[in-house]
Amino acid sequence: MNIAKHQCDQNVVFKKGKIMNLIKLHSILCVGVVLLWAGIVDAQPPPYECDDNFGECGTPQQSGGGGGGGGGSILINNTDLGDTYQYADDYDDDGIEDPYDNCPFVENANQADDDGDEYGNACDNCPNTFNIDQFDIDADWIGNVCDGDIDGDGFDNGQDLCPMNPDPLQYDTDGDGLGNACDDDMDADGVLNLEDNCPLVYNPDQSDDDPGIWGDACDNDSDGDGIRDTYDNCINDANYDQDDIDIDLLGNVCDSDMDGDGIMNLQDNCPAIENPEQKDLDRDGIGEACDDLYCYVVLDDVENCLDPEDIYTVYSPDLTVETGESIRLRLFANRVNQPLNYHWEIVEAPSGSSAMIKNPKGAASVSTPYEYHYLQDRLVTFKADKPGTYKVRVVSEQVWEDEVTGQTGVSAETYSYIVAAGDVVGGYACSTAPVGGDSGLGGGMLLTLLLGLTIVLSRRESR
Repeated sequence: MNIAKHQCDQNVVFKKGKIMNLIKLHSILCVGVVLLWAGIVDAQPPPYECDDNFGECGTPQQSGGGGGGGGGSILINNTDLGDTYQYADDYDDDGIEDPYDNCPFVENANQADDDGDEYGNACDNCPNTFNIDQFDIDADWIGNVCDGDIDGDGFDNGQDLCPMNPDPLQYDTDGDGLGNACDDDMDADGVLNLEDNCPLVYNPDQSDDDPGIWGDACDNDSDGDGIRDTYDNCINDANYDQDDIDIDLLGNVCDSDMDGDGIMNLQDNCPAIENPEQKDLDRDGIGEACDDLYCYVVLDDVENCLDPEDIYTVYSPDLTVETGESIRLRLFANRVNQPLNYHWEIVEAPSGSSAMIKNPKGAASVSTPYEYHYLQDRLVTFKADKPGTYKVRVVSEQVWEDEVTGQTGVSAETYSYIVAAGDVVGGYACSTAPVGGDSGLGGGMLLTLLLGLTIVLSRRESR
């Protein structure tokens, strides 16, 4: 009985011990789960970039290393200053984390800071002058404390009527040395600009009989364009739009140099666009600054200008000459330095004329820019022998493939007129281009040959 009772007691103790062990194991597991969850939570990256704004980001995370089985900390020299390497914030990749980098957005591993203002030389807008605020009014990357023209209006600080306010006009209505751009009372009448009914006209009494927006001192509209004289940039010329291209407070309609380039409107080839050099490469009277079409003009003949993007075209200008004067027939084409053949001829001439063209056929390949040059010993010249009008034609063919059309054998022709004045004179001694043809003999030469032939035959008969 005692033995049975003893065994029973032992079983109870055993069961109680087992239950207690189970309870302890359960507790340990619960604590372990909690600790594991906390570890997982702690291991998650923060919902923001790790920039130390919410405390230090942590110590270097174990990322392998220390032997093949892991367990070491990978910490690359000069790339992690105590924060978790995986989450370290280094925008410029210079090895210095942003919270410690004196130029977080500009690579500067040396962290040089000559003026000691906590901005590195690489990003300091005044690297040699202490300026911890880095103010830069004109946003030219030169800080105010070292900028000779703080507001960037083209006037040095010492001469600028408003050194902290852009003021390219430098107007000073009341002459107090403070420009209108920074003067709260421009007319010095004791009434601030925003409250002054004539801010640019001295009127301390602010009288206004209308009543209206403007005071009596500036309530005039001389040109009737609805703009009061005080604010009208053309007081005597109606200009409702108040356009002022060069911003000189003188409206375009009354500004003799509206674009402010120093060339008066009537002489300016781009009156509404500043172009002091007046470049006009195609010589059409319209400056390059405002010319939408390039078409080369010869001797002001705008109608027959040469467009290099057009089909092959040749041109020769009309001329006025004296009889007996040898002149060069000029040949232009809308191609540059493209080998070409040419053939000149006289198609109309005064009655009885025996005028000729010397060297009417040939080739040329050099132009400057669109006028082609003959060989020195093959100059194409013309001499009028009678007063009147001569009509000449030139036919030209491109030797190579046309650079615009891509075709070969492209040809063109043009006519020009030569008006001759003076007495009847002799023509060239040798015939090269008779009227109406490209070969044969002129009337004068033919008469000379016939006369010579008659003399020869007469001599034979006398024998």
